[in-house]
Amino acid sequence: MESGFQNGRTAWRTAKQVWAIARTTVTEAIQQPIAFLLQLTAVLTALLVPVFQFHRFGEDGRLARDSGLSCMLVFGLVLAAGTAGRSVADEIARGTAATAIGKPVERVTFVISKWLGVFGVVVVFWCGMLAATLTAERSSAHFVVQGQFAGYATDPLTLVLGLGGAVGALVVAAAGHYFWHRRFGVVAFLGIALSQVAVLGLCGFYNRFGEFYPAHAEAACACGEEHTAGVALFYHPEINWRVISAAVLVLLALAVFSALATALATRLQTGAALAICALVLILGLAGDSFALHASALSLRGVAAGLLPDAQHFWLCDALAHGGCVAWAYVARAAVYALTCCAIFLIAGCVAFRERDLG
Repeated sequence: MESGFQNGRTAWRTAKQVWAIARTTVTEAIQQPIAFLLQLTAVLTALLVPVFQFHRFGEDGRLARDSGLSCMLVFGLVLAAGTAGRSVADEIARGTAATAIGKPVERVTFVISKWLGVFGVVVVFWCGMLAATLTAERSSAHFVVQGQFAGYATDPLTLVLGLGGAVGALVVAAAGHYFWHRRFGVVAFLGIALSQVAVLGLCGFYNRFGEFYPAHAEAACACGEEHTAGVALFYHPEINWRVISAAVLVLLALAVFSALATALATRLQTGAALAICALVLILGLAGDSFALHASALSLRGVAAGLLPDAQHFWLCDALAHGGCVAWAYVARAAVYALTCCAIFLIAGCVAFRERDLG
């Protein structure tokens, strides 16, 4: 009985340590200027794609959708590697990690907590990018038939709201820093993500022509569906929800690369960790071509077997022409991603155990 009580207290103390280290990692990471600059650049790049779109690539909104998911993956990878480098490698170099280990905090607990903190930053970034991608996909030119109009129409109001939301988040962050001494980076990073989510929710009250559903009711809807419920006449978001399952796969990929970057940061600096993560991503996306005609015991065959197959997480083409990614596949990909994360974190814990922190 006493042994079980002692184990429970140890587990509770470890859980509190994990939460404290992960929360501190998130706070310290998002207050860095590079964090919100990466998020701002990614969001603006995704939102501005419809402005410079001159070809539909055979499907309405495809360029905006694919570009948003690409920015989500690339900028998320850079953010994960940079956060891991600052929160692990820099703390080891400054001696902060040695202080934390001596409190005492187990080295395994330290590595896992850092990974959770890095992934927490990536999740906030992912939420903002998903909302920006859905907003850009709606803002792009779609073929609309409504009343006497039949042709391609954009949604400038949603685009302006998306861009204005990002700028407004920076203004609010600057005002909070000046008047109330709030951390500019924290407010800006969270504000940009929240602004895009808010715009995504607001765009359901009007159509592509700026006509509000509460004022024009069913006459304003150009979706081609028959509405039987009264609520549909007042709120009807014309959002391509099929993007969400593909975006979840990208989030799983970012979880894997967050674990890889955290493991690498126990031994390498930020630049080297980022370069290796980028190389693993490239080889993972080109896995079939890389291992083509290679025997299982060859160097290429062994490398292809050890590296995570990023093609499992990149299924943009599956959304083409009304297609979708099945949630059952997403569940299987989640198991594969968790396995990769476990392997990388175990390797990182082993490397960190042998690291001299003195």
